[in-house]
Amino acid sequence: MLVLACIIMYPLGFRYEHLLAFRYSAFTEQGQWWTLFTALFVHGSKGHLLGNLLFLFLFGRSLEHKIGPGRLLVVFLTGGAVSLLASHLFYNAQVPIVGASGSICTILGLLMIYSPWKVSFLLNFFPMPLGAAALTYMVMNYILAHSRNGSHTAYELHIVGFLAGIFFGMLWVEDWQKNLLISILSFIGFYLVLGLIIYFYGYRIV
Repeated sequence: MLVLACIIMYPLGFRYEHLLAFRYSAFTEQGQWWTLFTALFVHGSKGHLLGNLLFLFLFGRSLEHKIGPGRLLVVFLTGGAVSLLASHLFYNAQVPIVGASGSICTILGLLMIYSPWKVSFLLNFFPMPLGAAALTYMVMNYILAHSRNGSHTAYELHIVGFLAGIFFGMLWVEDWQKNLLISILSFIGFYLVLGLIIYFYGYRIV
């Protein structure tokens, strides 16, 4: 349903951008509250759309099996809205923001809390536990946010969405503390092992 909605909204986003994209200034001064939700289904390019659809389908489907379609919709809309509301902390209030990335990162954060050991190939193109992969992806977003080089991607809002997903996990997952700790330790452990492999392999080659 969410994938289909993004596809349908894609052409409308260019025609009615002034009514569908989120601007913090329009939200606070003109009462355009609906853009907190419509902006989540609007994308700036085909590449932006297709990338988000891939992540939304794979991670959304996995999470839907655990929490059901109703709760998935709540996570998608709430996480996306929270990330948009945080936009004024990082960008000019008149900058238009579109895309489902904040919502998808909320899904990712919650899925990590449910299944930290689930093997992921998609996030970093290398097999690793979802906890390690998700935290790696967030670190990448943090680094990219501080070295933009002209990018229009709202990396900071990805992180906000991810934190919203962890908050949902705190509410819904009984073992959230254990699974969050597993995610952090798997992240640290993965790179320690990788570093040792590179060190000893490089040492042998030299």
